[in-house]
Amino acid sequence: MIDPSAYPTEPLSRRHGPQGYVDYQSYRPWLRDEFSFRCVYCLLREQWGQVRGGHAIDHFEPVAHNPDRALDYDNLLYARAACNAAKRDRRVPDPTAVLLSPEVAVSADGAIRTARPEAALLIDTLGLHRPTAREFRALWIGIIKLAAAYVPPGR
Repeated sequence: MIDPSAYPTEPLSRRHGPQGYVDYQSYRPWLRDEFSFRCVYCLLREQWGQVRGGHAIDHFEPVAHNPDRALDYDNLLYARAACNAAKRDRRVPDPTAVLLSPEVAVSADGAIRTARPEAALLIDTLGLHRPTAREFRALWIGIIKLAAAYVPPGR
């Protein structure tokens, strides 16, 4: 059984590279697939059937600082609207490298643990350590453990 709160063990390697769209929202289908339909920051997946509203397209390098990268696919990330709003136009460490590394782990109590200063800065900036976020992760970890305990033998 896959743990949805487990960060991948290596940095994201982009599979797509579309170009030529006149607005960054046109990249949404590509980014949804690229990021496995979940937020690059907090890993929360889209809800089935809800494509709009919950997730946004984030410019890693903010447009306010570099407007020339507004349509650069490699500058776009798939993020929850709340995580995108928390980041705002701040420059932060690259989440595809610092959060998606073996040094970042989610414990059974839902806390995100890391010894990497860049990851800790990102976790702090986005509020990923808030009690409500931690409780939500712990709830899902518990549900997954419960489901795994009742998997029929041979599956």
